[in-house]
Amino acid sequence: MTVSASSTPPRPFRVDFEVRFPEVDAYHVVWHGNYVLYCEVARNALCGAAGFTPAEALAYGYRVPITKFEMKVRRPARLDDRLEVSCTLRPPETAKLEMDYEVRRLPDRLLLATGFTQQVLLSPSDELLLTFPKPVRQLVGRILAYQRGERELTGEKIPIG
Repeated sequence: MTVSASSTPPRPFRVDFEVRFPEVDAYHVVWHGNYVLYCEVARNALCGAAGFTPAEALAYGYRVPITKFEMKVRRPARLDDRLEVSCTLRPPETAKLEMDYEVRRLPDRLLLATGFTQQVLLSPSDELLLTFPKPVRQLVGRILAYQRGERELTGEKIPIG
């Protein structure tokens, strides 16, 4: 059995921002709970760039709760650090959205933390969906195409209906 060496890693989606005063503790390092927020910022920006925001999903009755969150903090982020948070969507095998994250300090891109989230989809009647509804299927398709380098994410809205 031969393993292909031509498999390239997915292109991540990146956002950057500065650590603000209310995000640090008495030691002037980012409080650990804020890493959840940083991943949320990157994930929401990715979905918006791909054309279907969490607010739009909610407006159509879909809820997408986090069912698993993992974070490994390797080095502290500090007040006024400029951070880059990247996220990549794992190709789904079921109707779950699984994403990997990296938090890096800019400009040296020093890796500070890695993370993972898993989300499921609930229908407007709170039933667990076993397949993606059409707009989410399109969202996933756009994100995966971006990660393969086949398209850019322009924010073009995904039509509902």
